[in-house]
Amino acid sequence: MTLALSACTTYDSDRPITPIRSGQNLSDIWDNHYRFFIGQPNPALFSVCHSMSCYRISEVSLSEQDWSGILNLFNKTTNAHEERQAIQQAIANLETLIGKQIGSEKDLARNQIANNRFGQLDCVDEATNTSVYLRMLEKAGVLKWHTSASRTSRGIFQGQAPHNTATIIDTQTHTRYAVDSWFYGNGEMPVIIYLDDWKAGWEPESN
Repeated sequence: MTLALSACTTYDSDRPITPIRSGQNLSDIWDNHYRFFIGQPNPALFSVCHSMSCYRISEVSLSEQDWSGILNLFNKTTNAHEERQAIQQAIANLETLIGKQIGSEKDLARNQIANNRFGQLDCVDEATNTSVYLRMLEKAGVLKWHTSASRTSRGIFQGQAPHNTATIIDTQTHTRYAVDSWFYGNGEMPVIIYLDDWKAGWEPESN
């Protein structure tokens, strides 16, 4: 059971990223794991969640070559639409690179579990990790038309199952988008859609 996040009205790129806490009393897990979450990520050392609702947190890193390859995706973007496409590819590539380090390379779409929870990511993990990746891209200065924004949720007041997502904001139109990688398996490009559509219950036509 996850705790849904409410949408924030302000977006602070310097605010530390923290895991989403479960609605249950998980003080032991919090004390032993969450305190090690790196709230100000950088490619040389950052934290990611996995194994369902941040049950496990791992510190990972990217080589200079791998990080340069991610940043190069943004070299030829000329507008916000192209930048969103580059963000999709960057997150997919980061999931592939990080999956090899934490054992989530076989993460299935949604909350499917092949053998056990370890290595599987739910929407809490995906929203947190995507926010980490977006923050690092923003800090690297490659986002010219967007800024990273807070995670948000849907479902609590719509009669739907609670679901979380990372978000970005178009700095020219001030439009907010959901960046949701939960619908697809590890290394597949996340969907980037209008947040209002996502809030209304958007689902892929097929999966």
